[in-house]
Amino acid sequence: MRVLKILGILIGALVVVAAAVLLAVYLFFDPNAHKDRITAAVKQATGRELSLPGRLRLAVFPWIAIETGAASLGNPPGFGNEPFLTLRRAKLSVKLLPLLHKQLQIGRVEIDGLDLRLKQDARGKGNWEDWGSKAPAQASTAGGGMPALDLAGVAITDSRIAFQDMVADHLAVTIGHLAPGVAFPISLHADLITAPGAQPLPLQLEGRLALDLDHRRYQFSDLKLKGSVQPAGAPQPLVWSFTTPAADLDLAAQRLAKTSFTAAAGEAKLTGQISGEKLLDAPALAGSFVLAPLAPRALFKQLGIAPPVTRDGAVLARFAAQGTYAWQGTVARLGDLQLALDDSKLTGRFAYDTHDGGMDFALGLDQINLDRYQPPPSASPAKAAAPSAAQPIELPVDLLKPLRAHGSFNVGAIQVGGAHLTKLSAGIDIADAVARFAPLRAELYGGHYSGDIGIDMRPAQPRLTMDEHMSGIDIAKLMKDFANSGLLSGQGNLDVKLAASGRDSDALIRTLTGSAGLNLQNGAVEGFDVWYAIGQAQSLIKNRTLSGAPDSKRTSFDTFKANAALVNGVATCNDLTIASQLLRITGAGIVNLVSQELDYNVTAAVLKSPPGADADIAALQAAAIPVKITGTLTDPKIRPDLGGLAKAQVKKLVDEHKDEVKDKAKQKAQSVLKGLLGGKKSKDAGGQ
Repeated sequence: MRVLKILGILIGALVVVAAAVLLAVYLFFDPNAHKDRITAAVKQATGRELSLPGRLRLAVFPWIAIETGAASLGNPPGFGNEPFLTLRRAKLSVKLLPLLHKQLQIGRVEIDGLDLRLKQDARGKGNWEDWGSKAPAQASTAGGGMPALDLAGVAITDSRIAFQDMVADHLAVTIGHLAPGVAFPISLHADLITAPGAQPLPLQLEGRLALDLDHRRYQFSDLKLKGSVQPAGAPQPLVWSFTTPAADLDLAAQRLAKTSFTAAAGEAKLTGQISGEKLLDAPALAGSFVLAPLAPRALFKQLGIAPPVTRDGAVLARFAAQGTYAWQGTVARLGDLQLALDDSKLTGRFAYDTHDGGMDFALGLDQINLDRYQPPPSASPAKAAAPSAAQPIELPVDLLKPLRAHGSFNVGAIQVGGAHLTKLSAGIDIADAVARFAPLRAELYGGHYSGDIGIDMRPAQPRLTMDEHMSGIDIAKLMKDFANSGLLSGQGNLDVKLAASGRDSDALIRTLTGSAGLNLQNGAVEGFDVWYAIGQAQSLIKNRTLSGAPDSKRTSFDTFKANAALVNGVATCNDLTIASQLLRITGAGIVNLVSQELDYNVTAAVLKSPPGADADIAALQAAAIPVKITGTLTDPKIRPDLGGLAKAQVKKLVDEHKDEVKDKAKQKAQSVLKGLLGGKKSKDAGGQ
């Protein structure tokens, strides 16, 4: 509507000038001789300065016509000395005889070299608003109304229209025959410059328009709008277009009838519908859309954007979308969403409030492998061999802190960071710099997960809290995906209740405090065969050739239980218990999660020697064997304490022969006592 308004302003200004000139026709034969009176009349009527340096040409019959050369019209007070408009040539004609029948037949309005400068002052008032103090006479509805308008057309060539810093340059506008109840063709070509120094954007508009100015109704048909833009880094301009077969805008009823449209930009093609109500008082828009399948990588190239380098080069090959939309007040809504990215599909609804940035949503994703979209791992062996050089993972505080969001998110299956989860559901509440993700539920590694995660971003160091529970999980798969460790296998439960402060993973681990508990069944400590180690230790103690028994590199257990208290990233466990029918291991120690170091002292009690064990192993039955666990989580060192093992064997021998030793000691003591008592009696007898 801005184009029509500008054209109305332009034609109105020209009519003011022409009216003054035509008035002079009845008084003077040569208007050029009386330019001063013409400019004075315009000044009196509009308060603006008219300059007519070009020659005026006049015709009277059958058309009252005036053609100007160069001309300019000034601004109202307060907008400086720069002209409101200048032009090289203009022509306006009105047929004389139809005026007698109250019919206004205007010939083709021609304007060449127009330079129209629209401005607003600090109060928002435009320089196109003030046209003198006298209000125009109102049309009479009783009997003497305005003549019916009939305009042969409008042609504006080689012109320029500016509004503040925005400029439509090289403007060409053509409007066909304009009469009541008749649709007229309209075309526009221009280079749009959005800011000083910005690249011109070619713009074209074509269509037909039917005007009912009395009832403020505008009906468009075959409307086509197109242009192009040159994105930085793109190989060629990006062509875009917008078309609609028909649009009915009724401003009196404040209604836009349902209108179908097609929009395109490069690879992207969008079709849809739109309708509107209360357009002036409280605009409400609604409709639907369908985005045809496109190749994101190709679109990135057209936009001059380098596509991300991903582990899987086949991703970002297909994207499509469809749904409904609505806008009312400050809230935009998307409903019945169906988005497809490669082989993943997202459905649901989403709403956004532009006033406070609030979001409300319920979204569901069938499945996705996010690892396919991650950057490929570093190919440098040096970097791969130095985990300490890895960059810490940042908490998304800057992203989350200003958000206001409430909703739910469900995922059928997801792989991220090596972790595999199914039937994931998450409640999300974010407001006032506090985020809570609860309840969290998922099925993972053959078991179930539930959790409650919070991030308080109000302190300078954000605080993370976690209350998480896993039951019936395969610990081997969990440790493989999360810690790249094969230390444990088995099925069981893991419970953690932790808190930490910091902005990245390193800071969070250094401040990690809380408790954790692990309870496994029917598994093994992988990478270490305790029976093999005991046999080797026995051979060393007895100074014999090392045992030739095979090393299975695993120690099976029936149960594995441990509870740990964490303080600043150091986990202390005092109740480690690993038990099987053959062996029971108990102990205590610490795990430093910051340095990844282990320091555990455990005692292995041999309950029963394994089948096929040699005599030395069988001899250890009921013995308590100390074991030292050091190293790191990814490279643990588990060794029997040889000195402790020797002491355990001595103690076992002592325990086995303690009765015999006690008897011998008792006999010896009795003998010594008897000797002492016997010697004393002899001395007493000699004294008598």
